[in-house]
This record gives sequence, C-alpha cells and structure tokens, in this order.
Amino acid sequence: MISKHPALTTSLSLRSPRVIVAGVLFIAALLSSFAFAALADQSSHYWAARNPITPGSLVTSEDLVLFDASLIENADLYFEENAPPIGMVSTQLIGAGQFLAKSALTQESAQFDTEQVPLNILPSDIPAMIEVGEPISLYWVPDAVDSQSLSTPTLLLTGIFLESIDRKGSNFGSGLAITVSVDSSQVAKILAGTSHGRLVVVASHG
Repeated sequence: MISKHPALTTSLSLRSPRVIVAGVLFIAALLSSFAFAALADQSSHYWAARNPITPGSLVTSEDLVLFDASLIENADLYFEENAPPIGMVSTQLIGAGQFLAKSALTQESAQFDTEQVPLNILPSDIPAMIEVGEPISLYWVPDAVDSQSLSTPTLLLTGIFLESIDRKGSNFGSGLAITVSVDSSQVAKILAGTSHGRLVVVASHG
C-alpha cells in the first residue's frame, strides 16, 4: 500500500476551495475593520440646531448642540466645533437636529429685517398639533354683528413662521401665547387685526 507524502497532503489542502474562501473572507474582514477605524478617526464635532430656527432668526448658544459625525467630503459645508455660528442670521428654515450648513446662515442681518410679534390666540383658532418652526398663515375674522350674520375671514399674512408657542396658559382657560416671525413692514397690519375680531392660525405646508 502506497502512503501519501505529508507535505503533498498539506499543499493540496491549502489549495482547496474552502481554504481559499476562508482566507478571502478573513482578509476582507480585516480590511473592513481598518476602514471603519479610519472613518472613526476622521469624525469631528459639528453644530446642529437644538430647536427649529426660522428664517431671519439670530442664532444664539441656546439654539446649538454638538453632534459627532464623519462628513468627510462635505465637512467644509458645515460649522465645526471650533467655529460656532453664534450671532449669524438664518436664511431658511432649519429643522431641529439638522446640521448647520454655511449656506443657510449669513452675517448680513440687514437683509432680514424681521420682528418677533407676540400674539394671544384662542386654543380653537390654532391647529392642535402645530409645532414651532412651521410655516403658517394668519387670517383675521371680524366680530359678527349679530348671531345671524356671517363674518368673512381675511388673509392677513402667509409664508410666515411660528417662532414659539406656550400651551400652558390654555390649561387655565386663557388663550395661547404665540410669537410669529414677520417682516417689519407687516407688524402694524397684524396688530391692527388684534384691535377687534380675532386671529386664526392656519398651517401652510405647501
């Protein structure tokens, strides 16, 4: 009976498909771990919005939160930890949790002549599920002359933003205190609508 040479058996086993596949998988796993480690080393802290930031709003420290991310090729488009955009003005709506893009903020506050106007709204005159930062429209509803007459609503402003809302007051039977961000030239128009009649907030998503 002829015995197999040990070296020949070992050589053949190393060339078997199973050994080759196992070796390839091992190398792939090793390379993946190196790749993930390299990406982890490239991560940095970037500034994001803690709360919604409406167009024309001045960014303060309370609006900011740091997130760790690996933006790699897009890193230059966002504000890193060493460059907080405090004092800049938003040019568009920035949602909570979104990274602050440099294209969404400006130092030129003069081009956004906006005012924060406080209003008192009946709980029934504002959507229950509306959130801060949403675009809204304001309608003015005049007081009815008598119980039989119909009041025709008038659109006061559209494309403005809800800056804040305090729902606690409605628990005590009073109205809701809200703040809207509007162009300075429209402030008198809104306040005139509060002298008589009432204001109704409508969410405008389109």
